[in-house]
Amino acid sequence: MDDTAAMSRGMDKKKRTPQEISAYCADYLAIVLDVPMKSIHLDAKFPQLGVDSATSIFLVTALEEWLGLEIAPDILLKHQTVADLARHLAARQERERASG
Repeated sequence: MDDTAAMSRGMDKKKRTPQEISAYCADYLAIVLDVPMKSIHLDAKFPQLGVDSATSIFLVTALEEWLGLEIAPDILLKHQTVADLARHLAARQERERASG
């Protein structure tokens, strides 16, 4: 089993903070892009990090599994940094849990 599959397996669907989601994304991208963790700047736009369309789809799929949310494939076009994406997903997760 590769590292990215291990990251999404066995994770519960509890509410995650923006910091937890940012950390997950940074870990995921460092592994997939084969770069040091310190090179994943949370406020850099995804293309600056080396994220292409295929990588963005894989990241979205991993986040869907980890968070238990359905996420539009083009979300990285609307939320263009790890930090912005994490804030959005944490708020959305909170709204969906509150509405039941």
